[in-house]
Amino acid sequence: MLKQLLEDRIVTLNCREMPFQPHVYKMQNCVEVLGIEAKSLQIENDKIVTGYIVDQSIFFKSLRFGQTNIIFSDGVNKAIVQLFVRPAGEIIVEVKPYLGKAEIVPVHYRTILADTAIAIDLKGALKHYLIAHHLMNEEDSITEVHYQSMHPNVLKDSFAGNFVLGCHVDGRALQNAEEYALANRQATLKFSKIAIQQQGVRKVISFHKLLTFMITNHVFMSYEHIPEYLNNDEKNQHEQDHLRLV
Repeated sequence: MLKQLLEDRIVTLNCREMPFQPHVYKMQNCVEVLGIEAKSLQIENDKIVTGYIVDQSIFFKSLRFGQTNIIFSDGVNKAIVQLFVRPAGEIIVEVKPYLGKAEIVPVHYRTILADTAIAIDLKGALKHYLIAHHLMNEEDSITEVHYQSMHPNVLKDSFAGNFVLGCHVDGRALQNAEEYALANRQATLKFSKIAIQQQGVRKVISFHKLLTFMITNHVFMSYEHIPEYLNNDEKNQHEQDHLRLV
């Protein structure tokens, strides 16, 4: 509780010179973003924001500072949007899509710098997936990734062939030292190509695929191997947690 109050205070102080002004936020209503094509929405706190669906678009308008959840439904399945309105009125959204048959890639953390810090292992998670699908070998390395992020607040679009971290849930910039703030968050990425180094030769894989990266809160020592069974357990556990949530 105290931590949340302090974080809200920091956000408020950062925006104290800017009076509240309603903002409009537009997002896509599609399977790539929500995991469903929504037909209806339910706002838990309609004093924070108002919203409506128009064809393939969803619009939110901020009303006051605060945060709330919005539940989307296609009549059968549900997706959740966590929405944060900053003191000046800007809207930050984070989507927890309906997973359905999405291909899940679990992402873990690894210790670095003599086990004194942690780093999110995005390339390691992707490499594990590509090896399992016989697209690269264990001794190969990933040199470039090219993708568009469907959930840019978690992971932004790739830049110069690299993964790019998103932001905190309230929209504050995320520094590398704070990357554990991404734990238990998820992002669907639309890949176009991946470059690998194979026996000293650069090889480009045409990889047009949607993958959902599930960022876990597990930290592994730099020398530890992530067992295969853990990935399956985590996927099943997350699906159970998501069902309980909705």
